[in-house]
Amino acid sequence: MTSKIWEMQELRHVVIKPQILLDPPASAENARENSIIVLENLQTLTKIENFRCTEEVLKRIPNLKKLGVYHRYPLEDMNNLVRLHKLEDLTYEFHGWFFPIFNNLSFPPSLKKLTLIGCTLNREEMEIIGWLPNLQVLKIKEQIFPGSKWEFKNGGFLQLKVLLLDEVYLENWIADSIHFPELQRLVIKNCRDLKIPSGIGEIPTLQSIELFHCGNSVITSAKQIQEEQENLGNDSLQVLIIGEYKQSTSMEYWRSGLAPILLVYLISMH
Repeated sequence: MTSKIWEMQELRHVVIKPQILLDPPASAENARENSIIVLENLQTLTKIENFRCTEEVLKRIPNLKKLGVYHRYPLEDMNNLVRLHKLEDLTYEFHGWFFPIFNNLSFPPSLKKLTLIGCTLNREEMEIIGWLPNLQVLKIKEQIFPGSKWEFKNGGFLQLKVLLLDEVYLENWIADSIHFPELQRLVIKNCRDLKIPSGIGEIPTLQSIELFHCGNSVITSAKQIQEEQENLGNDSLQVLIIGEYKQSTSMEYWRSGLAPILLVYLISMH
Protein backbone atom coordinates (compact mmCIF):
# COMPACT_ATOMS: atom_id res chain seq x y z
CA MET A 1 0.00 0.00 0.00
CA THR A 2 2.62 2.58 1.03
CA SER A 3 4.60 2.14 -2.19
CA LYS A 4 1.45 2.59 -4.28
CA ILE A 5 0.72 5.98 -2.71
CA TRP A 6 3.17 7.62 -5.10
CA GLU A 7 1.04 6.49 -8.03
CA MET A 8 -2.21 8.02 -6.70
CA GLN A 9 -1.93 11.53 -8.07
CA GLU A 10 -5.49 12.51 -7.05
CA LEU A 11 -4.90 11.47 -3.44
CA ARG A 12 -5.72 14.18 -0.87
CA HIS A 13 -5.64 12.58 2.59
CA VAL A 14 -3.71 9.59 3.98
CA VAL A 15 -4.47 8.57 7.58
CA ILE A 16 -3.25 5.07 8.41
CA LYS A 17 -1.81 3.02 11.24
CA PRO A 18 1.96 3.53 11.64
CA GLN A 19 3.53 2.25 8.43
CA ILE A 20 6.76 2.87 6.57
CA LEU A 21 6.36 5.02 3.47
CA LEU A 22 8.74 3.79 0.81
CA ASP A 23 10.70 6.40 -1.14
CA PRO A 24 9.24 7.49 -4.48
CA PRO A 25 10.85 6.21 -7.67
CA ALA A 26 14.09 8.07 -8.36
CA SER A 27 13.85 11.19 -10.49
CA ALA A 28 16.39 9.83 -12.94
CA GLU A 29 14.22 6.82 -13.74
CA ASN A 30 11.09 8.88 -14.17
CA ALA A 31 12.88 11.48 -16.26
CA ARG A 32 13.24 8.97 -19.08
CA GLU A 33 9.46 8.95 -19.25
CA ASN A 34 9.17 12.71 -18.61
CA SER A 35 6.98 11.81 -15.68
CA ILE A 36 8.38 12.81 -12.29
CA ILE A 37 5.72 11.83 -9.77
CA VAL A 38 4.42 14.81 -7.77
CA LEU A 39 1.35 14.46 -5.55
CA GLU A 40 0.06 17.99 -6.05
CA ASN A 41 -3.28 17.25 -4.32
CA LEU A 42 -1.95 15.55 -1.20
CA GLN A 43 -2.78 17.61 1.91
CA THR A 44 -2.70 15.10 4.78
CA LEU A 45 -0.11 12.41 5.53
CA THR A 46 -0.14 10.99 9.06
CA LYS A 47 1.12 8.04 11.09
CA ILE A 48 4.11 7.50 8.81
CA GLU A 49 6.83 5.47 10.51
CA ASN A 50 10.48 6.49 10.05
CA PHE A 51 9.55 9.14 7.50
CA ARG A 52 12.52 10.32 5.43
CA CYS A 53 12.66 14.12 5.14
CA THR A 54 14.90 14.09 2.11
CA GLU A 55 14.65 16.67 -0.66
CA GLU A 56 13.70 13.87 -3.03
CA VAL A 57 10.66 12.96 -0.92
CA LEU A 58 9.53 16.46 0.05
CA LYS A 59 9.54 17.84 -3.48
CA ARG A 60 6.92 15.19 -4.35
CA ILE A 61 4.45 16.53 -1.74
CA PRO A 62 4.72 20.32 -2.13
CA ASN A 63 1.19 21.18 -0.96
CA LEU A 64 1.12 19.10 2.20
CA LYS A 65 -0.73 20.84 5.07
CA LYS A 66 -0.74 18.16 7.76
CA LEU A 67 2.09 15.71 8.50
CA GLY A 68 2.37 13.15 11.28
CA VAL A 69 5.55 11.10 11.62
CA TYR A 70 6.46 8.31 14.01
CA HIS A 71 10.13 7.48 14.59
CA ARG A 72 12.16 4.93 16.48
CA TYR A 73 15.46 6.71 15.87
CA PRO A 74 16.45 10.42 15.68
CA LEU A 75 15.55 12.16 12.45
CA GLU A 76 18.75 13.63 11.01
CA ASP A 77 17.24 15.62 8.14
CA MET A 78 14.29 17.15 9.98
CA ASN A 79 15.48 20.65 9.03
CA ASN A 80 14.38 19.87 5.46
CA LEU A 81 10.78 20.30 6.62
CA VAL A 82 11.24 24.00 5.97
CA ARG A 83 10.76 23.10 2.29
CA LEU A 84 7.09 22.31 2.93
CA HIS A 85 5.91 25.89 2.47
CA LYS A 86 2.22 25.10 3.06
CA LEU A 87 2.61 22.87 6.11
CA GLU A 88 0.28 23.98 8.94
CA ASP A 89 0.07 20.99 11.28
CA LEU A 90 3.06 18.82 12.27
CA THR A 91 3.20 15.94 14.74
CA TYR A 92 6.59 14.39 15.46
CA GLU A 93 6.42 11.32 17.70
CA PHE A 94 9.55 9.54 18.88
CA HIS A 95 9.47 6.12 20.56
CA GLY A 96 13.04 4.92 20.86
CA TRP A 97 15.30 3.93 23.71
CA PHE A 98 16.48 7.47 24.33
CA PHE A 99 15.20 11.00 23.78
CA PRO A 100 16.54 12.53 20.55
CA ILE A 101 18.30 15.87 20.35
CA PHE A 102 17.84 17.70 17.08
CA ASN A 103 20.56 19.58 15.23
CA ASN A 104 19.84 22.55 12.95
CA LEU A 105 16.17 22.50 13.85
CA SER A 106 14.04 24.36 11.31
CA PHE A 107 10.33 24.56 10.59
CA PRO A 108 8.35 26.29 7.83
CA PRO A 109 6.92 29.66 8.94
CA SER A 110 3.47 28.50 7.77
CA LEU A 111 3.20 26.14 10.77
CA LYS A 112 0.14 26.77 12.98
CA LYS A 113 0.07 23.63 15.12
CA LEU A 114 3.06 21.66 16.42
CA THR A 115 2.98 18.49 18.53
CA LEU A 116 6.24 17.02 19.84
CA ILE A 117 6.21 13.67 21.65
CA GLY A 118 9.18 11.98 23.31
CA CYS A 119 11.79 14.61 22.44
CA THR A 120 14.51 16.63 24.11
CA LEU A 121 14.89 20.24 23.00
CA ASN A 122 17.40 22.68 24.45
CA ARG A 123 16.71 26.37 25.07
CA GLU A 124 17.95 27.48 21.66
CA GLU A 125 15.68 25.01 19.88
CA MET A 126 12.68 26.07 21.97
CA GLU A 127 13.38 29.68 21.03
CA ILE A 128 13.37 28.71 17.35
CA ILE A 129 9.91 27.26 17.88
CA GLY A 130 8.90 30.35 19.85
CA TRP A 131 9.60 32.63 16.90
CA LEU A 132 7.44 30.74 14.41
CA PRO A 133 5.25 33.63 13.25
CA ASN A 134 1.97 31.73 12.83
CA LEU A 135 2.16 29.09 15.57
CA GLN A 136 -1.14 28.97 17.49
CA VAL A 137 -1.10 25.54 19.16
CA LEU A 138 1.92 23.87 20.79
CA LYS A 139 1.66 20.44 22.42
CA ILE A 140 4.69 19.00 24.21
CA LYS A 141 4.38 15.45 25.50
CA GLU A 142 6.80 13.08 27.24
CA GLN A 143 9.61 15.58 26.89
CA ILE A 144 12.72 16.19 28.96
CA PHE A 145 13.97 19.73 29.39
CA PRO A 146 17.76 19.60 29.95
CA GLY A 147 18.46 20.69 33.51
CA SER A 148 14.72 20.51 34.15
CA LYS A 149 14.59 24.19 33.18
CA TRP A 150 12.71 26.19 30.55
CA GLU A 151 13.82 29.81 30.38
CA PHE A 152 13.40 32.50 27.77
CA LYS A 153 16.03 35.07 26.89
CA ASN A 154 13.58 37.10 24.84
CA GLY A 155 9.89 37.20 24.05
CA GLY A 156 8.28 34.65 21.80
CA PHE A 157 5.20 32.59 20.95
CA LEU A 158 3.52 35.81 19.80
CA GLN A 159 0.48 34.09 18.24
CA LEU A 160 0.23 31.06 20.54
CA LYS A 161 -3.29 30.46 21.85
CA VAL A 162 -3.04 26.95 23.31
CA LEU A 163 -0.10 25.42 25.21
CA LEU A 164 -0.23 21.80 26.36
CA LEU A 165 2.43 20.24 28.59
CA ASP A 166 1.85 16.53 29.14
CA GLU A 167 4.23 14.39 31.19
CA VAL A 168 7.21 16.71 30.86
CA TYR A 169 10.24 16.62 33.13
CA LEU A 170 10.31 20.29 34.08
CA GLU A 171 10.64 21.97 37.46
CA ASN A 172 11.98 25.46 36.80
CA TRP A 173 9.82 27.30 34.27
CA ILE A 174 10.77 30.96 33.92
CA ALA A 175 8.36 33.05 31.84
CA ASP A 176 5.95 35.97 32.01
CA SER A 177 3.24 37.65 29.98
CA ILE A 178 5.56 38.89 27.20
CA HIS A 179 6.35 35.32 26.19
CA PHE A 180 2.77 34.23 25.48
CA PRO A 181 0.91 37.51 24.87
CA GLU A 182 -2.08 35.85 23.10
CA LEU A 183 -2.37 32.66 25.19
CA GLN A 184 -5.94 31.57 25.91
CA ARG A 185 -5.59 28.05 27.31
CA LEU A 186 -2.82 26.48 29.39
CA VAL A 187 -3.28 22.72 29.73
CA ILE A 188 -0.98 20.67 31.96
CA LYS A 189 -1.24 16.90 32.33
CA ASN A 190 0.68 14.33 34.37
CA CYS A 191 3.30 16.73 35.75
CA ARG A 192 4.54 16.50 39.34
CA ASP A 193 7.08 19.19 40.22
CA LEU A 194 6.28 21.94 37.75
CA LYS A 195 5.44 25.39 39.12
CA ILE A 196 3.49 27.67 36.81
CA PRO A 197 5.15 31.13 36.63
CA SER A 198 2.99 33.78 38.29
CA GLY A 199 3.51 36.06 35.28
CA ILE A 200 1.39 33.69 33.18
CA GLY A 201 -1.64 34.98 35.07
CA GLU A 202 -0.96 38.49 33.79
CA ILE A 203 -1.64 37.50 30.19
CA PRO A 204 -4.79 39.50 29.36
CA THR A 205 -6.16 36.88 26.93
CA LEU A 206 -5.77 33.91 29.30
CA GLN A 207 -9.12 32.21 29.86
CA SER A 208 -8.28 28.94 31.59
CA ILE A 209 -5.63 26.85 33.31
CA GLU A 210 -6.55 23.16 33.05
CA LEU A 211 -4.78 20.57 35.19
CA PHE A 212 -5.15 16.82 34.76
CA HIS A 213 -3.47 14.39 37.17
CA CYS A 214 -0.86 16.89 38.40
CA GLY A 215 1.23 17.15 41.57
CA ASN A 216 0.73 19.55 44.46
CA SER A 217 3.22 22.16 43.24
CA VAL A 218 1.37 22.51 39.93
CA ILE A 219 -2.00 22.77 41.65
CA THR A 220 -0.77 25.22 44.28
CA SER A 221 0.80 27.55 41.71
CA ALA A 222 -2.39 27.54 39.61
CA LYS A 223 -4.53 28.40 42.62
CA GLN A 224 -2.14 31.19 43.60
CA ILE A 225 -2.36 32.67 40.12
CA GLN A 226 -6.15 32.55 40.24
CA GLU A 227 -6.19 34.19 43.69
CA GLU A 228 -3.81 36.94 42.56
CA GLN A 229 -6.00 37.68 39.56
CA GLU A 230 -9.15 37.76 41.68
CA ASN A 231 -7.47 40.27 44.01
CA LEU A 232 -6.80 42.42 40.94
CA GLY A 233 -10.46 42.25 39.93
CA ASN A 234 -10.08 39.57 37.28
CA ASP A 235 -12.76 36.97 37.99
CA SER A 236 -12.80 35.49 34.49
CA LEU A 237 -9.77 33.19 34.80
CA GLN A 238 -10.95 29.61 35.24
CA VAL A 239 -8.84 26.93 36.93
CA LEU A 240 -9.88 23.33 36.30
CA ILE A 241 -8.34 20.52 38.39
CA ILE A 242 -9.06 16.87 37.61
CA GLY A 243 -7.50 13.74 39.13
CA GLU A 244 -4.38 12.99 41.15
CA TYR A 245 -0.80 12.62 39.94
CA LYS A 246 0.38 9.12 39.01
CA GLN A 247 3.99 8.68 37.97
CA SER A 248 4.52 6.91 34.64
CA THR A 249 7.21 4.42 33.71
CA SER A 250 9.12 6.93 31.59
CA MET A 251 9.32 9.43 34.44
CA GLU A 252 10.39 6.70 36.87
CA TYR A 253 13.26 5.91 34.48
CA TRP A 254 14.25 9.57 34.36
CA ARG A 255 14.14 10.09 38.13
CA SER A 256 16.10 6.89 38.72
CA GLY A 257 19.23 8.67 37.52
CA LEU A 258 19.85 6.54 34.44
CA ALA A 259 18.23 8.85 31.89
CA PRO A 260 20.05 12.02 33.07
CA ILE A 261 23.41 10.26 32.64
CA LEU A 262 22.40 9.21 29.14
CA LEU A 263 21.22 12.72 28.30
CA VAL A 264 24.53 14.26 29.42
CA TYR A 265 26.32 11.77 27.18
CA LEU A 266 24.11 12.62 24.20
CA ILE A 267 24.63 16.35 24.68
CA SER A 268 28.40 15.85 24.83
CA MET A 269 28.24 13.97 21.53
CA HIS A 270 26.70 17.03 19.88
